[in-house]
Amino acid sequence: MGIIFKTPRIVVGPYGKVVSTAKSCEDFAYLRGLNVNDIILFEDGNDTLVDEGRIILPRHYIIFAGTKDGVIQFKPYEFNEYRIVVSTYNDIIGSIDSIG
Repeated sequence: MGIIFKTPRIVVGPYGKVVSTAKSCEDFAYLRGLNVNDIILFEDGNDTLVDEGRIILPRHYIIFAGTKDGVIQFKPYEFNEYRIVVSTYNDIIGSIDSIG
């Protein structure tokens, strides 16, 4: 069975720069309800962790807690198409706010 390719979402940023990303918040919905500390980066993953059923992010993706326990964190200004911005409460992901 072939993999379904989703066309990149193209938007214009606040300064007129074209920003495109192939992933959306719905692609990472499986992260809701998980502890941030239990999610492993791709570079740190191995076959043993996959066999254990641990959650490993796709390559290059990182998690940034945009809202921690109701307090807004300062997000870097530059756009990063691999940054997953989440809202957490007691390190449990409540929602996926944005990608980038």
